[in-house]
Amino acid sequence: MKQRIQHLETDVVSLLLKTMKKILRILFIGLFLFFAWPFFLYRRYGNLAYRPSGNTIIVSNHYSTFDAFFIYLMYGKRRIYFVTIVNVKERCLSRFVTWLFDCLYLDYTKTNYTFFKQCISILRQDGIICIYPEGEINLLKFGFLEFKSSFLILAKKTGASILPIFIYPEYMPFRRTKLYIGDIIGPEEYGIYEDLDEAAMFVQSKIMDYSFRVGKTKPPLEIPGLPKQK
Repeated sequence: MKQRIQHLETDVVSLLLKTMKKILRILFIGLFLFFAWPFFLYRRYGNLAYRPSGNTIIVSNHYSTFDAFFIYLMYGKRRIYFVTIVNVKERCLSRFVTWLFDCLYLDYTKTNYTFFKQCISILRQDGIICIYPEGEINLLKFGFLEFKSSFLILAKKTGASILPIFIYPEYMPFRRTKLYIGDIIGPEEYGIYEDLDEAAMFVQSKIMDYSFRVGKTKPPLEIPGLPKQK
């Protein structure tokens, strides 16, 4: 009897914490957009009708700190777990924000057994994970860094679908960030690659193709050795 009461109390506390987090997240987003909405306009291209279902890994390039926020604005009706590096915990504000948005922490200095176990559990329960395989922000807003293949370990372990997205952020107010939503990549497509690095290159080539479709292919002016844009 005591054990049942303890389990019931635990469930009630867990439900209250989840509700509190949801309310805080809505308030945070509402206040953020109220004061900064001109910076967070966006336009979608590509597979507009698609909505993420369960057991899906969203894979995107990483040009901006706010890439995850735009994905949340598109698909926030579904719970999405965003992957970020563990270093964000070092600052109070970033630690609070990542907690608020259900982030999973990845530490490149360790084996990350707990991280992989947690991700596999989420996907097998029809969850959605968003990951940036480049592992860091590409501040040049041009080209791509090498895609790490860890997301394919998760995909192959769970049979998850992969949703590739290209994001081109705009930092000036009233200019729309561009998001190209690609076609779902199923296990039958990435599964033909035995080598994980080759499979990662295959997914990266898809996102690279989407960058051409939205016309964001010119290098920035500040790259040395390249001709200036006209």
